[in-house]
Formats: sequence, structure tokens, C-alpha cells
Amino acid sequence: MVLAVLAWGLSTLAIAQEGSYILKRQIFSVPLSSINFSPDGSLLLAGFTDGSFRIMNPDSFVPGLEVDNAHYKAVNAIDMPPKMDLILTAGHNAIKIWDRNGTHLFDWNKHATTIWNAEISKDGLWAVSSAFNKTFLLWDVYNNLLVESFRGHEDVCLAVSISPDVRLIASGSNDLSIKLWDLETRQVISTLEGPTQDIYDLEFSPDGRLLVACSKDNSSRIYDVEGERLLHILKGHQDMVLEAEFSPDGRYLITGSADHSMILWDVPSGEQIYHFLDIEAALMDLVYHPDGHSVYSISMEGDLTRWSVHPEIFVLKYYEKAYLQELSADPVFEPKRKGESKKDYEARQKEAEAKKAVIIDHYYKKYLNERDR
Repeated sequence: MVLAVLAWGLSTLAIAQEGSYILKRQIFSVPLSSINFSPDGSLLLAGFTDGSFRIMNPDSFVPGLEVDNAHYKAVNAIDMPPKMDLILTAGHNAIKIWDRNGTHLFDWNKHATTIWNAEISKDGLWAVSSAFNKTFLLWDVYNNLLVESFRGHEDVCLAVSISPDVRLIASGSNDLSIKLWDLETRQVISTLEGPTQDIYDLEFSPDGRLLVACSKDNSSRIYDVEGERLLHILKGHQDMVLEAEFSPDGRYLITGSADHSMILWDVPSGEQIYHFLDIEAALMDLVYHPDGHSVYSISMEGDLTRWSVHPEIFVLKYYEKAYLQELSADPVFEPKRKGESKKDYEARQKEAEAKKAVIIDHYYKKYLNERDR
């Protein structure tokens, strides 16, 4: 009976990999190169490999603003301050600032090489940017000023991020070190070690207590910022890990890799929860929806995909045996029966989906209760 349930596509990890957690996918003729959300979560910001950018509806992917030829090459980063009055884009060796209507306001032209990353602080006053050299830059957003060029790494520094409380800057380098800088004094206050190859991305947890580093060594590492210690080494990818993002509540982490996959992790334990495999090319960027229930990703294939972080993912991880047994014990989940009319079969499918939702909800609530004890 279990095999019949699995064949009908109601559950199992294998069936899920065929796309049951994809909410929406669109293939663009020009691939995307960066994505982000507006601070209020109402807008999806997207940069493209041809140097254009769009501001899109996160549900329909319909653009409300399109700006062509914004940069000479791919837009590798895009962001917006809390006031949502400006748009920052970074491409080639220039950062550009735009108003909400797509009118170009000014350029920041202090990078000599291609920019890898740029982000605006949570208070909207500062921005940091990194490129293919040993330095990274700090900017005063509204005064349009370069404030500091940080020098402290011995090799290329691609990863840089500002803590949510706007107290620290984290930088990660191909010299295999992660440095924490005091934003006010511009001085290094600690150095973290661990990655064995190039560091591509750094992200603070929403509360600023944790820092994740993504590396060419196929792993990610989670650090306790205040304690200056390594908490977890996350191993599961088969190629370099390029991106990571904490969930809005900080409980989970999603990582994206050149191995054409994403992995969802439990942050406190460092345990792998689910491996998203239905990606056709190296993953370029990812971002959590602010509600925490979905994740957006882009790959070199040209797709923009919205994934559901569905309760069934957690049910299959922690209660798979009991869940599948409960499904297999109910005749409503049987495949199409001999002599059953199309109308009756479709009616039974609707009943099965409703029952399945109730069963998932039961086990998911059990998971949440046990998780939060």
C-alpha cells in the first residue's frame, strides 16, 4: 500500500524533487545575476546579466520598473534602504544610485575591478562593497561619499556584510580569514578562521549573534560572533557554496551551490533538513521571502524560482515513517481503482488532498511543539 501511495505522488523526497515545492518558475531569455527584497517585502529586486535591472511583483514576477543598460556588464548586487526611496545597483566596477522611478542620481566609481557584492545597512545610512581585490569600501549613502577603504586582508576579499545592529562589518577573503571590524572605529576587533578555500559570501543572522561563511571548499560554517567560535561546519554540497541566507526568524539557513542545489539547515543543531535538487545549473543567488515561508533562487540556466518551505518538508524529515503509514492506511489515497469513473476519481483526489493537509498539519504542529520546548 505504501508503494501505491508513493506512486500517486502524495509524498516522499523523491517525488518532492520533481517539483512539488516549486510555487513558481520563470525562465528569462537574459539570465538574472542578483536578487533581493525591498525592506518591507513588497518588491522583488532583480539584476540581469545584460546590465539591466527590474523591480518586480514577488508573486507574479511582473515588473513594475525596468531599467535597461543600467550597467556595462551584469548587475551583481541590488539593494534598497529602509525608506525605499533609493535603489542601489552594482555592476562591472561601478555602483549606481537610482530613485524609485528609475532615474539615475549618481555614481560611486572608486572600485578598480569588477564588484562582487554590495549591500545597504539596516538603518539605511551605510553601504559596503567588495570587488576582485584585497580591499572593501564603506559608503555614506545619503551624503554620496566614500568613507573608508578597508585594508587588512592578504588576498582578494569578496565577501562583506554589515551586522543588523550596524555595529560590525564582516569581511571574508581568499586568505582564508574572516575579519570583524568595528564600523565606528574602522578597526579589526577579531579574526575568525576555518574555511580551507576561497570565501564567497558572509551573512549575519537577523539578531546579529551568528555569522555564516560560504566557501569554495563545498561547505558553510556558522560562527558565534560574540564568542568568536565556530559552531557548525555544514557539509552536504558537492561543489562550491556561493550563497547563504538565514530565515527571518533565524531558526533556519538555506545554502546554494554550484552543484545545482540548495540545502535547508536547522541552525541550532547544524542538521540538514532538506536538499532541493530541481535546479538545472549553478545557483547564482537566493533570498528568503520576509514571511519565511518561501525562498527565491536564480541559476545560470536563466530561471527565477520561488520555492515553498512547506510543512511537509519537516514532517518528512522528522516523522516520515508514521506519516507514510498513516497515508497508506487510508483507502482514500489509493490509485485509480478499476472501474472508477473519472468524476469519482477526481472527487476522491480532492478528498485525499484535504485529508493529507490535515495530517501534515498535525505532524507539523507536533514538530513545532517539540522544537520550541
